[in-house]
Amino acid sequence: MRRDGFTLLEMIVVLAILGLATAMVAPAAIRSIDSWRRQAELDSLLDQIRALPGDARASGRVIVLDGEALKGKDAPLRVAGDWTLRVPEPWKVNANGVCEGGSVEIGNQHGKRVIAVASPFCDPRVKP
Repeated sequence: MRRDGFTLLEMIVVLAILGLATAMVAPAAIRSIDSWRRQAELDSLLDQIRALPGDARASGRVIVLDGEALKGKDAPLRVAGDWTLRVPEPWKVNANGVCEGGSVEIGNQHGKRVIAVASPFCDPRVKP
């Protein structure tokens, strides 16, 4: 008498195929997630740079971006712990919101990116 269902051999073959498919797809999926996280951190920094003129006008103070300013607890730009920020040459945003422009370097274990900040509106552009 024949019973409906799958044999043990059929189940093993299906599980082996699923395992192979997962092994091929998982590394690419993990790389994609890491890439999305890096892009999200970069986008967050770009948003912070765009907000600098408004922050300067709201506080009525000049915002100076240099190595010391980025180390303080009230740093004008912040990134996650595994990222580093560096300003090669000091630049500032005046109290009236006018940005003098400069550059910011953001980096982690995957490399670094340079962001050029154009005056007078602090318009950031990621250099290729």
